[in-house]
Amino acid sequence: MQLKNFTISGLFGRSGSSDIDFPIPSEDGDTPSVLMLHGRNGVGKTTILRMLNGLLSLDFNIFRQVPFDRCTLTFESGKRLDVEPVRDKQLTSLAVSYGDLRVALHPEHSGPLLDDNRPQVDEFRGEFLKDTDSINFEFIDTERLHQLLSAEEPLEPGARVLQTQAVRMWLQTQRPNPKARVRDQPPGLALRVKAFIQEAQVNYRTFFSSREPDLFPRIIERLTSEEAPQIYDINSLRRRVQDIHLKAKQNDRLGLEADRWDFPQLMAQLDKLAPRSGEGLQQALTVLGSYVEQLESRAAERGLVADRLLTFEALMKEFIEDKTVLIDPKLGFKITTASGQALEEHQLSSGEFHLLFLMVASLVTRRRGTVIAIDEPEMSMHLAWQRALIPALVRCASNAQPLFIFATHSPDLAASYPEALKRLM
Repeated sequence: MQLKNFTISGLFGRSGSSDIDFPIPSEDGDTPSVLMLHGRNGVGKTTILRMLNGLLSLDFNIFRQVPFDRCTLTFESGKRLDVEPVRDKQLTSLAVSYGDLRVALHPEHSGPLLDDNRPQVDEFRGEFLKDTDSINFEFIDTERLHQLLSAEEPLEPGARVLQTQAVRMWLQTQRPNPKARVRDQPPGLALRVKAFIQEAQVNYRTFFSSREPDLFPRIIERLTSEEAPQIYDINSLRRRVQDIHLKAKQNDRLGLEADRWDFPQLMAQLDKLAPRSGEGLQQALTVLGSYVEQLESRAAERGLVADRLLTFEALMKEFIEDKTVLIDPKLGFKITTASGQALEEHQLSSGEFHLLFLMVASLVTRRRGTVIAIDEPEMSMHLAWQRALIPALVRCASNAQPLFIFATHSPDLAASYPEALKRLM
């Protein structure tokens, strides 16, 4: 299930409409997609992100607060979620439809217009959430938006609360440090990274796109081919085993658990086979070669996780010169100053914390179905950081296909992806 199009007409009582097409990644690709909403203040960029967030979580309070004529979210499947205000001088209800289902919601608070309509609302909710279960939507707001949302009413009764929806840009300050803030609640950024390391090792396909065929069919194909006896030789197997062993040692720092196998024993077995020749040698090499392929396949899965973690570390180093952010399997990551002092997330400056927040969101993205909507990503960032930010987020989400949606005023931020720019008038 993918987002295809968002259309809103009469926003803020203006004439005309905004029509936004979402880039849909190909089945074979492994590159994130980018959409940038650009325009002057008050044109509706932030409101559109809030509406998307509301639609995908079935929280329609934003639609009760903002004047509009009609809003439609279309999915790649062809189904549409429509919201339309019903007015008689003032808002009397919200008409919401999805497929063949249609419900009337109360104009002032969460829930149906009439209590008798609750079964229809429950049916509507169940059908929509079942269809959109594969969409993982994360809305990252800023201090200004957080203040706007502080008095927001609860969700519709029973509405799904996405885990990532709790993510906010908490930029509250406290004395004496004007850049200090309360801890991110919940979850902490380091805990998100720790959970990613654990989950990605259990099922790497959740987070990574891979064009490699499954191991078992590949081995069977090789063993049954006419060239099977010549597939493996001792020297190549030695090199492959050593490479697996070296990568396992490198990945240990990242908390990636290697398979349980005996490197010295396997190398000793290859040494014993070296003097032999003939059919017996080829049979032994075929058995050992299949085992090595299994180890390589598992190592390649861990390699995808390692590459993304190492990219995250490298990117943080490119942005922040006087501090290091290194992966720690027990904590998620550690932050240290140039003098070696350990820091907590909330001790970073506003710009540094903002950057870390966005990079973690990119790091833990799933392979498909993730939508990361970011309002004013340039906030608190130096001009040089703004220019490098979007390419860095795309790199950090390596081997995955999330959709990044940015709402920005910054021409420097938008300049890095001019083909992804959608100007709102």
